[in-house]
Amino acid sequence: MSKIQIITPEFDYNGGENKLNAKSVFLAGTIDNGESLNWQDKVIIELINLGIECEVFNPRREHWNPNPTKEEMEKQIKWEQDHLDSADVIAMVLLDDSKSPISLLEMGLYAKSKKLIVFCTPKFYRFDNVRLTCEKYHIPLVQDLHPLIIANKIISKM
Repeated sequence: MSKIQIITPEFDYNGGENKLNAKSVFLAGTIDNGESLNWQDKVIIELINLGIECEVFNPRREHWNPNPTKEEMEKQIKWEQDHLDSADVIAMVLLDDSKSPISLLEMGLYAKSKKLIVFCTPKFYRFDNVRLTCEKYHIPLVQDLHPLIIANKIISKM
């Protein structure tokens, strides 16, 4: 039986405390203000189906204000920074039809961390930048965006 604790910016009652005492994964990557495919939920379902025990930091909000206030943005950004730092694994998914500028920034920030896995296909507009950065810093680069493959790669990194 899988034990997964999902932590989102909206529902972070533990203040980042890991109640499961298990490994943690941050689901970084394309969100596009909530307009992109919800790949995060699909990966979480696969982790549950695989019976993994972990904490999942999911920055995607169920209800996101498309015109956030400065305070809302600062709260979101700080939450993401804190949980990216504390995660054992960062799974970054860059969807083909997105620009994902914040994700690319985060990729650069965590390139040397040894906890990053990147999922990106050659259709992504900056694929060569992503590929060469992954090569330079020995970051696993997976070119298949299937949720089961993503979940299995996360587990293998834990």
